[in-house]
Amino acid sequence: MGHTRMSRDRTILTLGVALHAIFFALMLAEVEPFHTFFYLFAWWTFIPVIGAINRLKTGDSLVLGDGSRFFWMASCSVVVWLFFESWNFHLQNWLYHGIVEITWLRWLGYTVSFATVIPAVLETDLLLGNLRVGRRLTGPALNVTPRFLYACVTVGFIMMFLVVLLPDYCFPLLWVGIVLILDPVLHHYDPSASFLGQARRGDYQRLARMMLAGLVCGVLWEFWNFWSAAKWVYSIPLLNFWRVFEMPVFGFLGFMPFALECYLFWQLFNIMRSTWAGRGWQTPVTVLALAVIYSLLVFAGIDHITVIWTGA
Repeated sequence: MGHTRMSRDRTILTLGVALHAIFFALMLAEVEPFHTFFYLFAWWTFIPVIGAINRLKTGDSLVLGDGSRFFWMASCSVVVWLFFESWNFHLQNWLYHGIVEITWLRWLGYTVSFATVIPAVLETDLLLGNLRVGRRLTGPALNVTPRFLYACVTVGFIMMFLVVLLPDYCFPLLWVGIVLILDPVLHHYDPSASFLGQARRGDYQRLARMMLAGLVCGVLWEFWNFWSAAKWVYSIPLLNFWRVFEMPVFGFLGFMPFALECYLFWQLFNIMRSTWAGRGWQTPVTVLALAVIYSLLVFAGIDHITVIWTGA
């Protein structure tokens, strides 16, 4: 059984790398749909590749081997990224160009694109852990008291209020404020999973590794977006200079707290899901219906606010 799985993982790895190279060549030749949707083809070959590498090293992967877990992760990823898309309606920090005009195909593209975010970040974090990155990274134990947790949440909400009030100056606080709100919430339900709970033990491995995973994914996001005909471009106040691909260089710093948010949302969604056990089908169906309605509303908002239409 183990030999069969290893053989299958090697096949996934080899096929993924080969397909990625083929898709890149087709994109350069401007062959459709690879030219327009290269970003999708790039991520959906890369994610199985790192999943296969992880399984070959340790036998474990977040994206391979458990279809229901991966579907749940991809679904959570869509909802989480749409949360940030809704904030961008106010901030206007990025805009989409070259988007297809057929509504069902465009919205399918949104869904498949946004479904890659959390799987990519968490599987990259797992890969870094398997490569022993950040092992034994310890420091002073943080005194995490109830007052400290309340202070974090308060500061987080103040940051979010400033983002609303002064978006041109305080937009970076969006990526920090959410961490300060979510991590104390996770600490309440599962202290060992929260970054503050780990810091309480003087353990900073997961924090550092997750931030590095965000930076790695950020570079790949921007690299593959650069080559895709359907892409996002940035309009960042004050820092809109020194671009690497489409991203102003200081913008790459935002990928590190964003990775922390992906982890925190994922942990909290799993806690929420565990509360459904034994409650029948009504709760998950209701949550699914609300998630679909929310997604469709944000898709419509993206079309109206964030997409730059040709000839508009």
